[in-house]
Amino acid sequence: MTSLMSATFIRTNRKTTLGAPRADILFILAATTVALVSAAAGFSLWQLQQAESAPPMAALKVLPEPRVLADFSLVDQDGQPFSLDRLRGKWSLLFFGFTHCPDVCPSTLYDLDQVHRALGDAAGDLADHQVVFVSVDPERDSPARLAEYVAYFNADFLGVTGDPGQLAPLALQIGVAYRIEPHEPGSVNYSVDHSATVFLTDTKGRLHGIFSSPHDPGPMIRDLLTILH
Repeated sequence: MTSLMSATFIRTNRKTTLGAPRADILFILAATTVALVSAAAGFSLWQLQQAESAPPMAALKVLPEPRVLADFSLVDQDGQPFSLDRLRGKWSLLFFGFTHCPDVCPSTLYDLDQVHRALGDAAGDLADHQVVFVSVDPERDSPARLAEYVAYFNADFLGVTGDPGQLAPLALQIGVAYRIEPHEPGSVNYSVDHSATVFLTDTKGRLHGIFSSPHDPGPMIRDLLTILH
């Protein structure tokens, strides 16, 4: 700062030879540089303070701002309507897949079972969170099949689905990628490519963050306990 200001004074002291207008310009440029450096330093300090005040997360990637979700209309494993209102009032872990999935879905739901049980043990009850399995394969995954499937992993889990037109509004705004292999109508032998990400929504039904794969229940549990309590 001293050398910068010294340079400013040297340049402005030459105004008799450089001319007043040019000297004024040089002084303004120097002053602007000082202001920009100070502002950058202040902004960096603010960022550091924000990072220090935020709880450290081991696995959860928190969005800079919660993403407001538009309403949607699906159906749960009991045939009851499942809309945005069912995400409000508690933290929700959403995972998108299909019941014929050979590996990713079973392993992820097994991990979520461990997370769910650990949170219940720590909190004394399970009322403050829920796990929702969203099937993107409604052709094969009826509510009855979903009820049997999710209960195998945990009786508390919710299974929901809907036709493609109903699934799209939720999937698109959350950012879920999936693709159903082209197949003949009525065929049961086809694959579905889908994301293995677990999405976390807050008590207002807004997207709060994501758990990318591969999943490790330990860090997920620690992060969620930090948020819930």
